[in-house]
Amino acid sequence: MTSRIRTSLLRPADQADGALPVVRIGWADVPGRLRVALFLGVAGAVLLVAGPAMGLVEDAPDAGFGALPLLAVLAAVPPLLAIGFVAAKAPATGAAVLVGSAMLAPGRALLDAQFAVDALLTSRPEILVPTVLAPLTAAPGLWVLLAGHGAVALAGLLAVGRAGAVPGSPYAAEFDDHSADRSTKAQGTSLVLALVAALLAAVGLLLAPFRSDNAFVLASSVIDAPPLARFGVLLVAGAGAAGAVFGAGSARPPVARGVVLGVTAAVAGLTVPQLAAATAVDRLHLAPGPVIALSALVALTVAVWLLNRQENPAEDRATELDTGRLHLAAGVLGLASAAAALAAATSVQLVVTGGLDRPVAYSSRLFVPAAIVVLALAVPLLFARAAAATRPAFAVAVIAIPLVAASSSDAVFTAMSASDAVSAGPGAWLGGIAAVLAVAAACVAALAGVAERDDVDLTQRQANLTLAAPLAAAALFAIGAFGLPVLKATGFVAPGIWSHFRPASWGLLLGVIVVLAVITVSAFARPPRGGALLAGAAALVAVHALEFTLTSDRAERATAGPGTWLSLACVAALLVSALIAAIARPAVKTRR
Repeated sequence: MTSRIRTSLLRPADQADGALPVVRIGWADVPGRLRVALFLGVAGAVLLVAGPAMGLVEDAPDAGFGALPLLAVLAAVPPLLAIGFVAAKAPATGAAVLVGSAMLAPGRALLDAQFAVDALLTSRPEILVPTVLAPLTAAPGLWVLLAGHGAVALAGLLAVGRAGAVPGSPYAAEFDDHSADRSTKAQGTSLVLALVAALLAAVGLLLAPFRSDNAFVLASSVIDAPPLARFGVLLVAGAGAAGAVFGAGSARPPVARGVVLGVTAAVAGLTVPQLAAATAVDRLHLAPGPVIALSALVALTVAVWLLNRQENPAEDRATELDTGRLHLAAGVLGLASAAAALAAATSVQLVVTGGLDRPVAYSSRLFVPAAIVVLALAVPLLFARAAAATRPAFAVAVIAIPLVAASSSDAVFTAMSASDAVSAGPGAWLGGIAAVLAVAAACVAALAGVAERDDVDLTQRQANLTLAAPLAAAALFAIGAFGLPVLKATGFVAPGIWSHFRPASWGLLLGVIVVLAVITVSAFARPPRGGALLAGAAALVAVHALEFTLTSDRAERATAGPGTWLSLACVAALLVSALIAAIARPAVKTRR
């Protein structure tokens, strides 16, 4: 049925030169739910402009520059792009643009909600530049603005998947017919690029939006931001990174193009006003954060579109990815990362001058167990027979090195800020090198997994429901394991995700995101691979659980905090899940 629908909609040019067929759908074939989503996208753009025009606070001071036309253009870009793709008979791409832009709407809503809590701490010179410290009261325009974010989020929700299309319809055929899947080369290369771009974009979004010499306009990074704005920035950064990876890794070219384009447009809506304010407002200066975030996503968008120009399977077979070489490359990078981590653990972290005593770098002790785990999983990748089975665990467990590197850098930065006589030693630089090599190894291992899955039919696989209970428990334990302190002592303030956000918090945030992602993916993975993923996550959490044992000397009368106990519980839940995933096969649909 699907193939007949697709064939009937082909133009003669679409079948030339052996290229995969492309469906061109008219307006009459657009699902009703997508039409509503387009309307909500336009309505959301209007509300996003109307709110600032009405005023977000009572008796608002003037904006730093005339930003309303710029805000209007940026708000209108996602829905106009979506409508344009629908008019060009590519509604699946238009729907994906709405999905991508909607992913950042909740975080942006939290950022704007800061106007209701304390507008003086918002750091939004395109909206207002305070001149006095008198409190500012929220005005009706703020609720209009928040309603706009809600409309954008709802538009993306309605556009997800088939957007309500009836199975067998022309629009649904784009998702049902797997002959239109992306090539292995395009999907794998896009995914690796997306991992790099997502990391850069997340870091850029979490940095200060500009530098400020104006006492009334704070240039706050995520560490210095007020709580509500901090959660908004974290949500925006996480959603932007997730959207980039989800879009670039999609098997559907329309979804890949549209989601990445939508995420980029939404990030531009946040960063372009920051860049404009830095150049147009007195005593504000450009900062690297917005430039890094926007540049990374623009480059990813261009790459995804270029990589999907050719979808000829005959050409793709000639450039098929070699999983053996990828396994070997990941193993070598893993060995190099483990060696650098061991060198960091045994090298001087801090150089002290002026006769001062050198502080003890307790956190660097964790490099040893992290390196041992990575070393144990990297060696099998060098041998063809063991590489495929070990790779999923390695791709997850290698993140333990960046986790430790973030904690170690926290101690280095703290000591350097306390005294000019303290500087970073060779151990600190080796830890950074180990973290970079570990991330590269994880990316290569992920690319090998993409290449392997291209040869496996996963279309009929369902979720393994026997894993539901242990995976749910592991997810809850993981949030507490990384979000709560592993050590308690009088006068000791541990870094955290929800509060006391410091350099070490980056590692905690990375750890919980990776573990939660593994929990989600493993429920749908093939049993051996799902079990290996969960085992790798257990190794990652186990390294985190060792922090109390190896670093308790840094505080007097230290006791294990809730993070330690929840880490141990998470390890147990992940190991149970890994065992179940390895021995129990989920039900699959049978073909008739």
